[in-house]
Amino acid sequence: MRRALLACALLAAPLGAPVDAWAGQAYVTNQGDDSVSVVDTATGAVTQTVQVGSKPAGVAVGPGGRVYVTNPEGRSITVLDCRDGRLFAVAEVPAGAGPLGVAASPRDGRVFVADWYGDTVAVLDPGSLAITGTVKVGQSPSGLAVSPDGARLYVANRESDTLSVIDLATLGTVATVPVGHAPFGVTLQGGRVFVANVQSGDVSVLDAATLTETRRVKVGEFPYAVAVTPDGSRMFVTNQHSGTLSVFDGAFTPLPDIDVGDYPEGIAMSADGARAWVAVWMDNRLAEIDVAAGKVVRRIKVGESPRAFGTFLAPPTE
Repeated sequence: MRRALLACALLAAPLGAPVDAWAGQAYVTNQGDDSVSVVDTATGAVTQTVQVGSKPAGVAVGPGGRVYVTNPEGRSITVLDCRDGRLFAVAEVPAGAGPLGVAASPRDGRVFVADWYGDTVAVLDPGSLAITGTVKVGQSPSGLAVSPDGARLYVANRESDTLSVIDLATLGTVATVPVGHAPFGVTLQGGRVFVANVQSGDVSVLDAATLTETRRVKVGEFPYAVAVTPDGSRMFVTNQHSGTLSVFDGAFTPLPDIDVGDYPEGIAMSADGARAWVAVWMDNRLAEIDVAAGKVVRRIKVGESPRAFGTFLAPPTE
């Protein structure tokens, strides 16, 4: 598998057409300086810094490589495309009172944006960049995840202690599932849904087919987000107040915690499961984790107050 070393590919297609981002890039939202750091994960170099809207938080790399960034204080979503080998903000779209979590469908490229204050999820058309609809969910929706087949959207409702499950063909609610206290980050892997519950200090594990909670796993203080290796052999959880990653094997047996720095937030896993990357808010770093060794192997300086809440890693290409 080959990694390219530039931030993005030359885009010759018009706005709205698929955009090819280069593999191995991390797009880290920096809430303290209204920017996105583009990091080459192979070399650890920050190849570009792009200004976006006010207080960026959520991020999603869509199919084809377009990057979507939520700006909670700007009440908008910034759309990033490639031009002449560089990443540019090409649009800033109004997106409710408090856009936070964001996810893109692998099936049709539609983008879903959680509105923390509006208790809704907006649907953004990737071609027109217009909001085409909204879905009512629970209170203070935060983390979002779309199923690999593009059929369902999972929404963590922080103030309702629930997970909304949305049918993306009809935009109807399939189920509203109780989880832990103050759910925030949502991750899918191997037919399971993982939800980080901030105030109960645990992770709810649900069967995606039956929507039943099969396990509740105790982690550190104020868990924020979850990453799972593709083979399901490791689960990592960022604990904001503990400054650690909680680590578990495939049977949810706890392994030694990893100290990553002050206030870890977003986490992403490489496609081969060998590396994880963690945005460390107070340290202004992106920490690289060797999964097999269970330790930090590199700390990359990024912008101020990185959050990287969402799918901030561009998938590799062959």
